[in-house]
Amino acid sequence: MKRIPYGQYAPDLPPIVAQESLIKAQNVVPINGGYGPLGGLSNVSGADALALYCRGAIGGIDFGGNPYNFAGDQNDLYTILEGGSDEISKTTGGYDTSLEGRWEFAAFGETIIATNYADDVQYFNIRGSTEFADISGLSIAPAVPRARHLGVIDNFLVLGNIYDNEIGTHPEAISWCGINNPLSWPERGTDGAVAVQSDRQILEGAGGWVQAVVPGSEVGAIFQEHAVWRMDYVGGDVVFALRRVEPNRGLLIPGLAVPVSRWVFYLSEDGFYLFDYTSSKPIGKDRINETFFADYDADYPDRVSAIRDPDSTRLFVLYPGSGNSSGTPNKMLIYDWALDQFTHAEIDAEVLTWAIAPGVTLDSVGTPSDPDVLGTNPGDGSDDDPPGDETFDIRVASAGGLTLGAYDTAHILSDFSGANLAGTLESGDVEMTPNSRTFVNEVRPIVDSADATIQVAATKRKNESFTYCPISKQDDDGKCPVRVDGRYHRFRTNLPPTFTNAVGIDVGGRPSGRS
Repeated sequence: MKRIPYGQYAPDLPPIVAQESLIKAQNVVPINGGYGPLGGLSNVSGADALALYCRGAIGGIDFGGNPYNFAGDQNDLYTILEGGSDEISKTTGGYDTSLEGRWEFAAFGETIIATNYADDVQYFNIRGSTEFADISGLSIAPAVPRARHLGVIDNFLVLGNIYDNEIGTHPEAISWCGINNPLSWPERGTDGAVAVQSDRQILEGAGGWVQAVVPGSEVGAIFQEHAVWRMDYVGGDVVFALRRVEPNRGLLIPGLAVPVSRWVFYLSEDGFYLFDYTSSKPIGKDRINETFFADYDADYPDRVSAIRDPDSTRLFVLYPGSGNSSGTPNKMLIYDWALDQFTHAEIDAEVLTWAIAPGVTLDSVGTPSDPDVLGTNPGDGSDDDPPGDETFDIRVASAGGLTLGAYDTAHILSDFSGANLAGTLESGDVEMTPNSRTFVNEVRPIVDSADATIQVAATKRKNESFTYCPISKQDDDGKCPVRVDGRYHRFRTNLPPTFTNAVGIDVGGRPSGRS
């Protein structure tokens, strides 16, 4: 028998070149040495939903250890509570997000900032607010612009692609608040603005619209359509030193720039890259770029969202692909930056976000969904129990508290803790016997599930189409009997939701002559 490991997912390669790779890795995630399962969506917020399609969201944990989830649709902003969604738009009414618009959120300490460009930038204090409000309504913010994009760089809230009363519409400009205060926006050039280091910068050159403001500590990145700028905090009268480090490459889809470790994952017109704040490294060439561009529905760039998983080294890109319904995303690209591997998935959702189950707090009473775990010297929870006797609310305090989430097609906050999805792994064109046909009669999936099945296809010439044989189940020895003859073989492994790791296949056969 010949062992064929499951290689990297590289559908852009010609199938004969990709015989050591995969042309399909669907509904799985990369793991060291193989592939693991991807969970489906599971409701974490109850029955009540946003009124309309979700156009942006944020989730996190405040300084007191309490979870928060916020989201926006075309007309309103919401907080996600246990049992559903509570509309908390500003007192003066709803919002006017355009049909192609989106909400972007940022957390600055315990202040949540939200922008949709059509309306004034909004703020909400987690400790004291009951509804969002216009920053421009504050006496310390007479010069806050409207903005399409935002991010927190060092101790400043930075807005990009702006409109203000002084300069009008400037999609190539950025503006930032007073230091350590996202609500401080003095008139530019005044002594008050200089004192708090608040300023504005119109980016020179032909970089086009600002597409994203990527957060960072002391250093951040501004992505335009055709340029990338590094933004270093230097203080003084200069405040930020701006350096155009990518003069001819920018961000294709607004918002599709995700910070991961020391890099930023982003999509340019020629594919996927990792940016280290100095230069860009191509990661999609000859692997995923062509496949993604062929599948992505470019009529709906506002529906694309991307986020890193807080519990792993993976990041996820949700987008409308072939077969989508009116632009609702139905495909997902997954990239593990530590393993440098891609996979893909089919899942219907509106937007990706970080999520945490509402109602879980560090001081709430232990329940099955919000457990209090006793330590090595369990007691009854009374005040006289020894220190360290209890670890409260393990879901918040450890990995898994803040997790990857999404708003499903019913506008309800969900996470990916649902039942695992059935997966598929498909090889390139494998020439089992050089310069000869091979009769394949058995395949053993190296998968930790007896329910994994195999299909095989073969051709004698490269200009013939492949047709897979019927599904073959494992016998008592873990082998799947097949009868397929040809020069080039493709092997499809159908993975059940019960599997946890898939490594490769063992293929048995014999040479069957030259052709």
